[in-house]
Amino acid sequence: MLYQVKKKNIPAINRIVIGDVGSGKTIVAFIIASLFLHGSDDSSQVAMLAPTEILAFQHYRKLLEFCNDTLPDKNSFDTIFLTSKNIFVNGNRVTKTQLDNLFKEGCEAFDVEKKRIKLSTKKIFWIGTHALLHSKSLSAGLVMVDEQHRFGVGQRQKLSGSKSGSAHFISFTATPIPRTLALTMYRNLKPQFLKTLPGRNVIKTNIELFEKFESNVIRLISDELNKGRKVYIVCAKIDEDEVDDEDKEGLWSIQKVKKIMDNYFAGQVISTYGKMSDKSKILQQFKESDDKNILIATTVIEVGVDVPMASMVVVCNAERFGLAALHQIRGRVGRNSFDDNYCIFVTHKRYSFSKRLKYLTQYSDGFTLAQKDLELRGSGDMLGKVQSGLGDEIDGVISLGSDIYNSVQDAVDSVDIELLPRLAKYLDTKLKKVWEE
Repeated sequence: MLYQVKKKNIPAINRIVIGDVGSGKTIVAFIIASLFLHGSDDSSQVAMLAPTEILAFQHYRKLLEFCNDTLPDKNSFDTIFLTSKNIFVNGNRVTKTQLDNLFKEGCEAFDVEKKRIKLSTKKIFWIGTHALLHSKSLSAGLVMVDEQHRFGVGQRQKLSGSKSGSAHFISFTATPIPRTLALTMYRNLKPQFLKTLPGRNVIKTNIELFEKFESNVIRLISDELNKGRKVYIVCAKIDEDEVDDEDKEGLWSIQKVKKIMDNYFAGQVISTYGKMSDKSKILQQFKESDDKNILIATTVIEVGVDVPMASMVVVCNAERFGLAALHQIRGRVGRNSFDDNYCIFVTHKRYSFSKRLKYLTQYSDGFTLAQKDLELRGSGDMLGKVQSGLGDEIDGVISLGSDIYNSVQDAVDSVDIELLPRLAKYLDTKLKKVWEE
C-alpha cells in the first residue's frame, strides 16, 4: 500500500491510470485515497485536481456519497471542495476566511444556515480546480490529477511538490498526452490499465461535410429528437466577432449554428460556453428539461457532463480540435442503454481525409488513440516541459510503426540494468531531470 511505501522510505510513487471514458477511474481514485488516509499517520492529506469546476464538484458530490454509502466509518476523514468561487467543508458552504480559520487551533466556522463546522480529524481529502495550486493549507502526501491531458507540466509539478519528492503522484486519463505516453514506453512512468467499460455502448463515428449539413446532419439530429433523445453540438468559436476574416466562410461559431438550429428546431435549442456565469444551470436544464433537447456549446462539455438521454454529439470544424479532445467529447454520449449512439465530425472537404479524424472513426479505445497521437505529434521534450512535437530521439523510433510501443517496452524490460552500472548511473541522472521537470 501507499502508506507502506512511505514508511519504508521508498521514493514516492509516480503512476498513471489509463482507462477509457466510463471505465470507473473516479471510484478507483476514491478507493486509493481512502486506503492512503486510513493507513497513514494522523495528519495526512490527499488532493484531487480536476480541470473544471463542473467536473470537480461532480467528483465532490460522488465522494460524499462514497463516504456515506461505502465507508464503514463515514467520519474517518474530512472533505474539502475548493475552487476560486466556491468552498465546501464536509458538504457545507464556507468562505475563504472561514476555511483559513479552520486550520487554526481550536477554530470553528458557520455555514450560511448558521450550522457549526469544524475539522473533526487531521486527515483531509481535498477536491478542486486550479485553486488547489495556491492553497496554503494544503499539504498533500498523495496527489491525484484527473484528466491529466488537460494540465501542463508546471501545474502538475506545483501541486505534487515533485521538487522535494515528498508526495505520491497518480494521474488519470483516457488519452495520455504524447510526452506522458513516451515516458511509459521507457518504463519511467508506470501505467495501470482499466480495461472494462461497464454499461457503455459503442459510439458510431462518421465524418460529414459542411455542404451536406442541412441535408444529412439535420436529418440525423431530427431522427434522434423524434426518439425522445438529446443532442450536443460543439463549436470551436462562440460568435462571429471571434472569427478571423479569412475563416469567416469556413469556421462555424455557436452563434451561426444556433441560428440554423433555431430555424429547424425552434424552442428546443440552448447554448453555453466557459465564460458564462450560469453555465452549470444551463447544463442542468439540458439534462432535466423535456423540451430543451439540443445544447450548442464549446469544449466546456468535454469533461464532467453526464446526460444519459444524450445519444448524439456533432462536432463542427472537427479539424480544429486535438485527438484527445475529440475522444473526450465523443464520450459525452453512450451513457445509456440505447442500441445506437452517434458522433459526427463535420468538416470541409480538404480536411475530410485527415489522419486524426480517420483514426477516430476506426478506433474507440482511448489508449490506442493516444498511441496514434504520439505517432502524429511526436513526444515533445522528455527533459523539459514541451508535451508534444517532433525532435526527441524517440520520435525516430515511433515513426517505425504502431507496434513499436510494445516493442520498446519489451526491449527495456529485457535489460538487466544492474549489470550495467555506468548506464544505470547515467539513466538515474536523466530521470531526476525528467521528474524535476
